[in-house]
Amino acid sequence: MSLTAAPRIEPKLQLCVLHVVRIYDLTPHMRRIVLGGRDLENFDVPTNALGPYIKLLIPPNGIEPEWPTLSDDGRLIWPALDRRPVMRTYSVRHFDKDACELHVDFVMHGDRGVASAWAARAKAGDPVGLWGPGCTTTQNIDWYLFAGDQTALPAIAFILENLPATARGEAYIEIPDESEKQIFGKPSGVDIKWLLGKKETPVLQDAVKAASWPAHSRVFVWAGAESATARSIRSHMKTKHGLDRDQMYILNYWRRGQAEGGFGYLD
Repeated sequence: MSLTAAPRIEPKLQLCVLHVVRIYDLTPHMRRIVLGGRDLENFDVPTNALGPYIKLLIPPNGIEPEWPTLSDDGRLIWPALDRRPVMRTYSVRHFDKDACELHVDFVMHGDRGVASAWAARAKAGDPVGLWGPGCTTTQNIDWYLFAGDQTALPAIAFILENLPATARGEAYIEIPDESEKQIFGKPSGVDIKWLLGKKETPVLQDAVKAASWPAHSRVFVWAGAESATARSIRSHMKTKHGLDRDQMYILNYWRRGQAEGGFGYLD
């Protein structure tokens, strides 16, 4: 099988300082925050990016933010701990270069997470830092398989809206209930299958493991989910279907019971 996959592009270590432009809720548990600023004039997302992501630097609540800097030898210099922003990884949902606006979607967990707590209290004019984007790109694909829980929904939606009109495949998206469904663009040849998740039930990985695709197709699998689910999907694609690393991009989006420790690409 001949597949052309470009290497991953890591986030640029060039800090953008943006501000909140507007906020609105897409579903009961998904909030969109539009960020703006002239620093976005140099921001760019490849047209064939599969799930471009950014590093958000969230300031401490109620404190004038201080941003990290780069030393001459490329090392990060962070502010004092009490004034230090917290870094979290988020997907680019939409980028409007002409308007210098970046759309980022947040799954709302109340105040249990740093990012969702910030998104819950954010208001127009609030500052936030950003590094990015990072992404992976690929081409010459006959058939795509996308899989993700609600945390991966913004990335999957971005990808589907930007795939070639001739793209074919399936997308499995796990959500907690019907109210979390979203409408977005996609190629007519890609079928979206919404899965209603149940606590501690492997709904997503069971559906992915039952998936099949046309014989002799150049296949690419993109998945983002909780750590154990992501690892299970990767293992299945490797052992059952014989896919190699250039044929899949599996993301450890979060780990049950833990805060984000880093962007989790499963090599």
